[in-house]
Amino acid sequence: MSKSTVHAAGWVLVGMLLMGFIVWFTMPSLMLIKHKSKLGYDDTVAALGESLKQKQDWRVLTVNDYQKTTAAFGTMERAGSLNICNPRYASKILANDADRGVTAFMPLALGVYEDKQGQVFISQLNVGLLGMMFGGTIADVMGSAGQDLNEVVASVAAQ
Repeated sequence: MSKSTVHAAGWVLVGMLLMGFIVWFTMPSLMLIKHKSKLGYDDTVAALGESLKQKQDWRVLTVNDYQKTTAAFGTMERAGSLNICNPRYASKILANDADRGVTAFMPLALGVYEDKQGQVFISQLNVGLLGMMFGGTIADVMGSAGQDLNEVVASVAAQ
């Protein structure tokens, strides 16, 4: 093997490691979107539910209260999530056997939590970006779902 081939292979390896570090450190901020709410905790949960009702076929399946369910293990600020589903979107993904693996991400959720200063935040998975990694029907459906959720969250987020 020539010296220039070894040199080139070394630079390819350095490039791969650098790319790995970039992906490792940027993915969390790309995959998890956080917004400060303009409302208090209870009002944020209620407003998200109402905004979802305005979107075609969206449903709130459950509202989880993590402060309450973890109380035996210590005290914390208010934190919870809304488990949400759009059966029309879900049926498009579930129609294909090869796409059913994404049921691990179903139902979707919107997080609502309070920090130690009493500020309320909304968190959401970037389902549009996640869908792009799968391509095909999943990308189309999750892109539409992501757009809907961005609009819902924007209706409650502080500007």
